[in-house]
Amino acid sequence: MVPARGVERRLADPAIPEEIQRFLADHVASAEELDALMLLHAQRDRAWTPEALSQALFSVPQSAALTLERLEAKGLAEAAGGTPPAWRYAATGEADDRIAALGGVYRANRAAVIKHLFARRVDPVRSLADAFRLRKDR
Repeated sequence: MVPARGVERRLADPAIPEEIQRFLADHVASAEELDALMLLHAQRDRAWTPEALSQALFSVPQSAALTLERLEAKGLAEAAGGTPPAWRYAATGEADDRIAALGGVYRANRAAVIKHLFARRVDPVRSLADAFRLRKDR
């Protein structure tokens, strides 16, 4: 059955388990955050400076610093101190289990995970415009 015009259809990605999809929706806002999280998880004993992370991710230090701060705010990374400042992996319990499972999916099908991240984004300008659009069926 084809959805009615104007009805958004969101299908779960069969390549990504539902609990991983929920974790991504709740904790990962960008491909850079995803890549950083996977790197911190894989090297959990290492403290990452924004400069080191930016080199590993082919990013810029300012963006890497913001990514590390966002992961810290979500409880997935913690400040490790030092000069320059550095962060390390900090997830525990269920979050750590989800990240480990995400790591398996990420290694098996990185493209599907990245596609899922971008597919769930909603354009706020379009959403606002749609809210005020007059429809014939009303």
